[in-house]
Amino acid sequence: MNLAARFAAILHALCAAVARRGANGAFVGETSRPGSAFADPHAMTVLLWSRLQRAIARFARLAAGAPPPRPRKPPARPARARSAPDLPRRRGWLLAPVPEATAAASQLRAFLAEPETRALIAAEPRLGRILRPLCRTLGILLPAPQSCPRRPRAPGTPAAADPPTRPHRPARTGPHPRPPRRPRAPPAPA
Repeated sequence: MNLAARFAAILHALCAAVARRGANGAFVGETSRPGSAFADPHAMTVLLWSRLQRAIARFARLAAGAPPPRPRKPPARPARARSAPDLPRRRGWLLAPVPEATAAASQLRAFLAEPETRALIAAEPRLGRILRPLCRTLGILLPAPQSCPRRPRAPGTPAAADPPTRPHRPARTGPHPRPPRRPRAPPAPA
């Protein structure tokens, strides 16, 4: 089985688990968190499922040797603010609501550790853009080649000044006695 088909098999199993658990209300806890933009937990299920399906298609396209992207013109108007809700960004957030995701994470970790996969990712760095959010969702730490490379500074841009630091205190020698604790006052009678 080629790399794209193996990646697709891992993610199809994850999609099935997400759909099954999402239909049973697994994402209710995620949507009720403070700051969540989802009013309906099923909307989160659909968004996650569609992102996983898109990742499968993008991985297959890049593994087959997609041409490099054409340079884009800068947009004529400023970008609009995001109005659509986004998925959580905590590392490994999917493992709690979808316990089957641990199996997918284990399979993906083994898939990424294989020399053939590492060679493909080294040859096609755009795969990192697909793998980084997926690995963060599953709690997988990426090896160094898949990490995002640092962008070079634009010519003529001065280096940022070092942030101010606190003055250095010399280390004390000997025991460090703690100041005595003040007793707390008893609560006032009501």
